[in-house]
Amino acid sequence: MSEEMTQIEDKLQQHLQVIYRQVVDADAYLDNLREQGKAQFQDVFADNKIFDTRSNRFQPYLKEITENVEKWQQQPDDKELLQTIVQQLQLMTETLARLKQIRQAG
Repeated sequence: MSEEMTQIEDKLQQHLQVIYRQVVDADAYLDNLREQGKAQFQDVFADNKIFDTRSNRFQPYLKEITENVEKWQQQPDDKELLQTIVQQLQLMTETLARLKQIRQAG
């Protein structure tokens, strides 16, 4: 694998590690809201075209990203898959950040 591909792989792994904890916290928060009769949505990313997953929790989406990274590691020349991974990570990161802002606002 080239140096550039190794750097990309390292950055992907770092990003996954950072959002993993955020995903766990976000899912716990959503579970708490559901217990209160709130957060009755079916999909975290309702109208997305980036994920195949459909879930009212973040972890299944993170699993899809992780699986895509593993596929890309086997096929590092697949630029379309890499682009999908980057889009998925971006959407996940932005959504988690918005949820955190909502939580902090009370």
